[in-house]
Amino acid sequence: MTKQTQAFGNKFIGAHVSAAGGVDQAPMRAREIGANAFALFTKNQRQWNAKPLEEETIAAFKSNCEKHGFKSEQILPHDSYLINLGAPEVEKLEKSRAAFIDEMERCRQLGLTLLNFHPGSHLKKLSEKDCLSRIAESINIALEQVPDVIAVIENTAGQGTNLGWRFEHLAQIIEQVEDQSRVGVCLILAIPLPQATICEQWQHAMIPLQSLIKWLGCTI
Repeated sequence: MTKQTQAFGNKFIGAHVSAAGGVDQAPMRAREIGANAFALFTKNQRQWNAKPLEEETIAAFKSNCEKHGFKSEQILPHDSYLINLGAPEVEKLEKSRAAFIDEMERCRQLGLTLLNFHPGSHLKKLSEKDCLSRIAESINIALEQVPDVIAVIENTAGQGTNLGWRFEHLAQIIEQVEDQSRVGVCLILAIPLPQATICEQWQHAMIPLQSLIKWLGCTI
């Protein structure tokens, strides 16, 4: 039993840590803050392109995770902020899909099984329904090309034309994913209704949240 397990029991508690200097540095930074879980970017989140992961870096990351007691389910990578899986423009959509597939492949190479991402934005050029379908299609394409990695949809605050700020959005995406064993949800509870108090958030959110959880076959 690790010290982290003793401290947190069966709870995973951590933070998004820096991967500056290489992703292999992230496990040590998580360990330094006493975390038993962590999030990271596997590449610069504000650039489209990144050099491929080197075998030495991949081996060092896996070694450091094992050394400090981090299993794949305790690590949640996040993809680039530039990616829009619901983009209305064909060129941007294809670019986003290629970048998302690359992100998933980087996770697979590192032995990671989760990839967290924001659903996408219609940019006032698509209906919400069509954009949600396009996001689901993007996920299907990525899952077909990269094995072993689960696509984890993160809810959003609904700023601008971003989707994912209603639990119904998440449910509609998941309904259209062909392999639903490889899709998950990351709920950021501080942002569902940014103008509301915590109590108001829960009052408004619990009914659609319960519907989503029931649809997923989970319990709370």
